[in-house]
Amino acid sequence: MKSHLNRRTLLTNAAIGLSIAPFSTMLVSTALAAGKQSVSYGANSLDIYTPSNPANAPVILYVHGGAWRLGNRGQIGSKAKYYTSKGYVFVSVSYTLYPKADAEKQAVQVAQAINWVKKNIGAYGGDGSRIAAMGHSAGCHLVSLAVLSGAARPKLLICVDTGAYDLQYLSDISGGRIPALYSALNTKEKFARWSPISYVGNGATPPILVIWSKAEFRDKVSTRFVNALSGAGASVTSFEGNGYSHLSINSSIGSNPNDQVTAAIDRFLSRL
Repeated sequence: MKSHLNRRTLLTNAAIGLSIAPFSTMLVSTALAAGKQSVSYGANSLDIYTPSNPANAPVILYVHGGAWRLGNRGQIGSKAKYYTSKGYVFVSVSYTLYPKADAEKQAVQVAQAINWVKKNIGAYGGDGSRIAAMGHSAGCHLVSLAVLSGAARPKLLICVDTGAYDLQYLSDISGGRIPALYSALNTKEKFARWSPISYVGNGATPPILVIWSKAEFRDKVSTRFVNALSGAGASVTSFEGNGYSHLSINSSIGSNPNDQVTAAIDRFLSRL
């Protein structure tokens, strides 16, 4: 399914946000110290977690969920500890919550964060050409929108369990209305513009891992998204997590190297 929407606004806004980011103040002398550092990317802030003595390390950038209204960049579970132990730089991103920002503004901020990391993460021991952007729930929707619209271009995209890939379809299978969890997106005239599936086939797409849980609607909307990507020639990998709830499929990541969703992500990350 392709609508070839005009991407100019998302692209322009992401570029504007990137141009005003205070790069010179971010390149601090302690950047290579192991641990956590919080910095501004211009529109908001992000946390950078580094392994000991990183040098051109691959980067995982994570966008939290929370129904577009809640959550913060500190809600990362075991991810930072797990991935830094494997030699990755781990970055967790904040964005302005609804109603102060709608989904498009949030997606633009996520794009600005990815673009900032690409340009600046070398000062923290990371390799800006090897970024895997990951999001869960609302964060999955936002990072998918940021990347597929062309506003940001990480090397890999990891999509963890959202029902918002195609808002019109979500409404259609929900009795003609957006479910309450998605009320922040309930602006019908923006359904196409705010749906990542609308941008499938509009340009170069990084390899994508699409993960979903047993939660309501997830299998239908996720397989529809996967089929659209595959039909457009994208490199797409699926993980059907029927043994996970919407929350556990996220909290399990990094909690145990033998965990199935963690193992699926690790296999995919070998492409970095």
